[in-house]
Amino acid sequence: MEPGRPGQQHPPSMGHLGMVHAGVTIGFDQVVRRHGGDPARVIETCGLQHALPPAAQTSEITLSAFSSLLRSAAGETGLPTFSIEFAEAFDARSFGAIGYLFELAPDMGTALRDFCAAFELLQENTEIGIETHGDLARITYSVRFGTPEEKAPDAEFSVTMLGAALRRGRDGASDVCRLDLEHCPAWERGAAPAWLGRDVRPNSSRNAIYVQRSALDHPGRFKDAYLYRIVADRVFHDLRNLGSRQDLVSMVVKLLKQAFSAGDFDRLDAPSVARQLGISVRTLHRYLAAHGAKFRDLRNAAMLDSAKLLLSDDRHSITEAALALGFSETSAFSRAFRDLSGVSPARFRKT
Repeated sequence: MEPGRPGQQHPPSMGHLGMVHAGVTIGFDQVVRRHGGDPARVIETCGLQHALPPAAQTSEITLSAFSSLLRSAAGETGLPTFSIEFAEAFDARSFGAIGYLFELAPDMGTALRDFCAAFELLQENTEIGIETHGDLARITYSVRFGTPEEKAPDAEFSVTMLGAALRRGRDGASDVCRLDLEHCPAWERGAAPAWLGRDVRPNSSRNAIYVQRSALDHPGRFKDAYLYRIVADRVFHDLRNLGSRQDLVSMVVKLLKQAFSAGDFDRLDAPSVARQLGISVRTLHRYLAAHGAKFRDLRNAAMLDSAKLLLSDDRHSITEAALALGFSETSAFSRAFRDLSGVSPARFRKT
């Protein structure tokens, strides 16, 4: 959002939970239709027409958008457990190389440990892990921000997707013993698919799926140690590159926040930031795109963070905050703030 200019509207709170690999939506249309729903109406209902471009055009979508999509599909199909049904049908290979770990693994324990170690390739702001306790193995999953209810559809999808990946290719056999959810599901305990069992524990401290420890010894459907090592090497090469890209994104955000804080608006454009980093504008945009980021969105985020800091201080009026951020009119600032945060500056101050 450029200071003083109204921008495109986005659904409230869009993106604040982080980003998720766009491959997570592959196959969604078919599952909606299978249960009697209209995918186009689902997307329109949750207001995500512009938030879900084809996967070929973007590498990531917001986790908030994905949760909204699942919630809307549950309403459209009349199936409260839609997130779980989609997870069971989901093909992890839609994630790219990291998804093939489950297919080629010498054993599921190796696949899960490598998948969890490299999960940052798929989603940020998330804690995921695997641990064993006696005869059981527990796979945990938790998004760091947002309320349990807000994250509920994604949580149901993610933990059950991992459980489904463990049993794929085993003729429907299931080793699942228990399902923990941070929220209270909108469906009755008996409504979950039989392979998940009936031990569902709501309001838990962490989303988790428990399986028999012996399940970790099962081989991948296309067990191939040679190909597995090639794929795993590729996954961890991408993970190392992701770290360097994230460092650059962090540096861009830091420079933008410093410019807003100092009121130095000449340093808020891409050429200025590129000069400070010692790279060309083209290289800057290319690096950001590699991480699914856009300079404009980072500038918007930096402006919003700066605005929230100013508005949190009662010594600054809304007009003073607008001027401090380079807006010529308070109304333009209010529109920009509302478009980015979902609430007006005045409403934000009351929360």
